[in-house]
Amino acid sequence: MGTHRAFARPLLAAVAVAAAGISCLAVAPAQAKRPTPPPPTTATPPTYPTSVVGVSPQAMAKPNESGRTIRSLTMDNGKFYVGYGDFIVNGGPTKVSTFDPVTREFAESGLTAPTEEITTYRRINGKLYAPWTDPTGMPSANQGFSTNESGTWTNEYKAPAEHVFDVATLTGSDLWMVGSAKNVAAGKGGAAAYRSTDGGTSWSMVASDTSITEVGRERYYWAAALNGKMYMQAEAVQEGAPLRVFDGTTWTTMPDVNPCYTLETRAVEVFKGKILCTNYTKGVVAFDGTRATTVLPTTGWNVLDFDIPGDGFIYALSPGAIYRSADGMTWTALAKAPDLAWAIGVHQGTVYVGQRLNGTIVKLDGLNATTATGTGTTPGTTPCKGKSGKTC
Repeated sequence: MGTHRAFARPLLAAVAVAAAGISCLAVAPAQAKRPTPPPPTTATPPTYPTSVVGVSPQAMAKPNESGRTIRSLTMDNGKFYVGYGDFIVNGGPTKVSTFDPVTREFAESGLTAPTEEITTYRRINGKLYAPWTDPTGMPSANQGFSTNESGTWTNEYKAPAEHVFDVATLTGSDLWMVGSAKNVAAGKGGAAAYRSTDGGTSWSMVASDTSITEVGRERYYWAAALNGKMYMQAEAVQEGAPLRVFDGTTWTTMPDVNPCYTLETRAVEVFKGKILCTNYTKGVVAFDGTRATTVLPTTGWNVLDFDIPGDGFIYALSPGAIYRSADGMTWTALAKAPDLAWAIGVHQGTVYVGQRLNGTIVKLDGLNATTATGTGTTPGTTPCKGKSGKTC
């Protein structure tokens, strides 16, 4: 909708922002001094040649260069669903489209999502959901997500949200969507979480956070279910916002734990009993519901995207390197990231990388990600416990 109110996307990688044409937010509010995580080992990951496997005509149809950025590659039934667009500079609705790594063909689902950007696709009960990061519809209309839950792709207008950044489930039968509410006449839009317990027919707002003087940047950028509890935390609340926890009946807060300082939904995944996410000030953090542990310290590049292809590993992409982990705690650098790397998808051992600005997907030649030994193993660091007096 273009109603960003001076909001700009965060600093994803120190030297990539200028090239991407994305400005950064002001630094986070001052917090208690954190312990400095130990640096990763200095072994340099190998460099592999790349081959261009396709250029998305749907992404290239966007009217601006940043909108042609490939933001996610989600495998489903042998094809990657391609996330692309840019909700800061807008650029119109976004077609739900796929890329077949075997035939190297792009195809359209037949559905155009009313959002400036599809940031990611979430899989729930074997179906895909594409949150409407920045809806293009009328400000007074309900917003929601696109999904193939019914067997065909449809647009679902569900709640009076302004942005929908993530879709999740706690019980397997409920649905959640989080983002921000509309800035109503009272001036209180703010971060908002909506839940449906009747299959998506009706929705109610179940959590919210905003500043005393709401300025339109307060949002929940992610929601993740772990061990029977739903977690989320608002960003850009001027007075700060705690980690919110819902156990199916009651809401509580964890004010001393801040695992996921990220404004990128695709940089949050649940794997092997942990919420893994990017924290812009620390690196990749693993949160087990009690403790937040820095497991992949930042080295000047933030992790942009995760992929869980079902081969027993989770993969992480930064503009500097591609990493792999079997447990979410110890990571191995598999390869140097190709130029313009912005999204990752792994299929049958082959690593595919979506690039920014040019709608291009490349593959790394000569690398079998499943069997590679990698280099530069990075051990997990000393964890912070929520009630230990340390800020995580």
